[in-house]
Amino acid sequence: MQRILLLLVLAWILYKVIKHIAQRFQAMDKSTKPASEKIVACCQCGLHVPESETKIVNNQVYCNNPNCNNDH
Repeated sequence: MQRILLLLVLAWILYKVIKHIAQRFQAMDKSTKPASEKIVACCQCGLHVPESETKIVNNQVYCNNPNCNNDH
């Protein structure tokens, strides 16, 4: 009976240690800032969006918003 209790306690301690380590790695991932991306305005509706989420037609920037009635 004592061995079972000892194994349960050791398993619980191991679980806590692994959980703590995982949380620290997760916190380090969140602290690294992603590369900055240029924000541009849609020439049709004026919405400001990241450049990667736009379409450029005839040197005009258009957003990908379905509510924007852009005919391009």
